[in-house]
Amino acid sequence: MLSVSLRGQEVVKDSLREKSISIEECQQWAMENYPAIKQHDLLEKAKEYTLSNIARVYRPEFGLSGVASWQSERMELDLKMPEKVNISMDLNGPVNIPVSIPEMSIPVSDRDRYNMSLSLKQALWTGGRVKAGKEAAKREIDMMHAGLDAQLYEIKDKVKELYFGLLMIEGKEKQLDRADEILDSLRVRAEVALKEGVVYETDLDVIEVERIKYRQLRMELEAKREACLGVLSMLIRRPLSKETRLQMPLEVELEKGEIKRPELKYLDSKIKRLEADLKMQNAENMPKLGLFATGGYGKSGLNTFDRDFKPYFIGGVMLSWNFGKLNTLKNDRKLKQIQQESVRVEQESFIFNTRMEALMQDSEIRKLREMVESDERVVDLREAIRQASEVKYANGVYTISELITDVNQALIAQQEKLLREVELKMMIYSKKITLGL
Repeated sequence: MLSVSLRGQEVVKDSLREKSISIEECQQWAMENYPAIKQHDLLEKAKEYTLSNIARVYRPEFGLSGVASWQSERMELDLKMPEKVNISMDLNGPVNIPVSIPEMSIPVSDRDRYNMSLSLKQALWTGGRVKAGKEAAKREIDMMHAGLDAQLYEIKDKVKELYFGLLMIEGKEKQLDRADEILDSLRVRAEVALKEGVVYETDLDVIEVERIKYRQLRMELEAKREACLGVLSMLIRRPLSKETRLQMPLEVELEKGEIKRPELKYLDSKIKRLEADLKMQNAENMPKLGLFATGGYGKSGLNTFDRDFKPYFIGGVMLSWNFGKLNTLKNDRKLKQIQQESVRVEQESFIFNTRMEALMQDSEIRKLREMVESDERVVDLREAIRQASEVKYANGVYTISELITDVNQALIAQQEKLLREVELKMMIYSKKITLGL
């Protein structure tokens, strides 16, 4: 079973190496497999635990405490009575009888005390702290999600550079294939002409030098292709090879003035997070109402003068209100509002800079389109010159060096046109990434 499974994986990998892929697929795969994407799941788990902890404020809160103490002095109740007290009696007339009472001192506690108690607190009303706390926690997690999306968005630009870099390498290789065809044709003609004594043997050497030069260029391109494929494969976590066909992105019309960058969503979520902080500040300045109860067993429990071990219990309603934060509430609100305004300014600056970048890209796109149109005319002219030069060389009017120069110029014109077409589509796609579309 194991060998069958591994064989199936190899088949899948081979099919991936030979299939046709698009830049959108590469970007999606890269974002799905980037290690930081795991942070989204971790943030959701953190959100779940945080909200659960906030909601547990309304759960009963128990506490167990025990105390064993010894004091240097014991508490006493001193009863000092006057030396004589007159006691009045009515025996058919008032009679006062003086009674003498001795001075007394009664010990009421030992120096050692022991106490074990169990306390219970139950919140009834928290002044809106739970609701405000939940909203603040949600806004915080939403902001972190948006920040992570903004970070992951940069991967799209990395994939774009690699993808179009490979397309340019592919275009150059096609021109090298065309150069090989032309040089092979010239070599055959030169060999025939050499046998007829029309050309010199050095003409074949000149052609061979050009062939070697183009082979060196091909080796450089193959090394660059291998490096780009390796990095792209690592980003998308899928096997790629030189047999993998990269689809040329379609030229699309982009809507003007529409910006959907994840950075804007992050800044917007930051403003909402500050709004939640304002609500939390209001809730923190509200009173709290709850129940409390304490039961225990010990010596000297509620009655300080009791010297025996006894159980005891106390309970009631508790209201607490901290007025200290009211001193800074006004300034705290203004500070949050200033922070919100600062984020809005940052948002406006980002939109402004993005629009400027898009305008510069529009200018570059217009320039490239005009150059591509003129490139077509240059290619036609250079190809006509090359064909005429071959005729001149065949008739002995042109030297091989002059012919090679015209051949190279024709190939360069074709290569410039092809590369400019790729560059045009790359610039259009760059604008798409700039606008967040």
